[in-house]
Amino acid sequence: MFTLHHGFWMYFFSRRHQQVWQFVIGSMLPDYVYFVLLAMFIARGQVQWREILRLSPTTFMTYLPQHPWAAQVDLAGHSVVFWGLALLLSLLPMFCRFQAFVIGWGSHIFVDGLTHSAHANFFLYPLSLAAVHSPVSYWEPEYFAREFRLVNGTLMGIVAVYLLYCWWKKRQRGE
Repeated sequence: MFTLHHGFWMYFFSRRHQQVWQFVIGSMLPDYVYFVLLAMFIARGQVQWREILRLSPTTFMTYLPQHPWAAQVDLAGHSVVFWGLALLLSLLPMFCRFQAFVIGWGSHIFVDGLTHSAHANFFLYPLSLAAVHSPVSYWEPEYFAREFRLVNGTLMGIVAVYLLYCWWKKRQRGE
């Protein structure tokens, strides 16, 4: 699933929780490395601003091996091992304020497990390079990407209209 879609869905499901933004920020955490890389590519002139929307995940992934540090950060961010350690730490009283963030991060890993096929994440990194390959991919056409985008996009549109309606109703009541 695209990074911002992770955040959108997490917002929808946690919008009434007082730590909604921690959930949202955590739900996009594993992909922040891509934003850093994109900023680097723009700064170096490798990618132009007008090309950003046309930059497919396939194309973007070809840049990853050129930056081994980014590949390591990506692997760690999508690892249940690192996430599990963070979850255990968040159970300690001094770190409990980070639980929503860590839960959001875990939702990202879970959803990626359902939406990554040929380019699946190595969930047990650094212990293993075993991957769980979903029959569905959000970006690989041979793994139902068009169908996934249609369903996800339709549901996101319906939810966005619903959220706008709720906002409008609340505004009408003067809250």
